[in-house]
Amino acid sequence: MNNFIEMHLVTHYRSLLFPQDYCGQSTFGFECNDGWTNLIEATLRLTRQQAELKALDVTVTQAKEKFGQLRIYHSGSDEIIGSVFEIAQLASGYICELCGNPGEVVSLEGWLVARCGNHSGRGHLDPIEAHIADEKYITSYIQAVDTILAFFGAGAVRWVQEKRTAFAGRRPSEMLATEEGCQTIFTFLKRLEHGVGV
Repeated sequence: MNNFIEMHLVTHYRSLLFPQDYCGQSTFGFECNDGWTNLIEATLRLTRQQAELKALDVTVTQAKEKFGQLRIYHSGSDEIIGSVFEIAQLASGYICELCGNPGEVVSLEGWLVARCGNHSGRGHLDPIEAHIADEKYITSYIQAVDTILAFFGAGAVRWVQEKRTAFAGRRPSEMLATEEGCQTIFTFLKRLEHGVGV
C-alpha cells in the first residue's frame, strides 16, 4: 500500500492498529494494493464506532490480500465486530484491488485476485492513478453495514452472501462494492423496518 495512504490510516485509526501502550512511529504494514483503501477505512471507522460503543479494546493485527479477498485479523472483538470484518472480506472480492472499481475474483497467472475488466489482463501490475478517498462511498458503506448488522445480528454475514430476489438476484456483498449499491441496501432495509412495502 502507498505510504501516504498508510500514514493517513495510521493517523486516524491508531487506537485500532497498535496496542494502547505503543509509542513508536512505525507504519502498520497493510499487505494489499490501494484499491481497497476506501473499504478498509470504512471498516476501521465502523469498527471503532462499535468498539467505543461497547467499550471493547479491539486491535487489528494484520490486514492483507489472500485468495483475492481482504483479510483483516484482529483480537478483542465481539461477534458483531467479527461480522464487520467478515462482511468487508466478502465485499472486497467485488472491488478491484488495484483501482477500487467494481470487479470480481479471477485467476490471473495462477493467482486468485480481485480485478475489474481494465486490470484483469497480463499488464495487471502497471502503475495505477493515485488513490482519492471517496467519503460518499465510505459513509454509505458504513450506513449500509451498520443497518445490516442491526437488522440481522448474528445472521448478517449469511444474509450478505446469498442472492436476493429483492436485488434482482444479486448478492448484497456485491452491492457493497459501490455507493449506489450501499444506498439501495440501506433504503430497502429501512423500508422493511418501517413496514413499508418494497
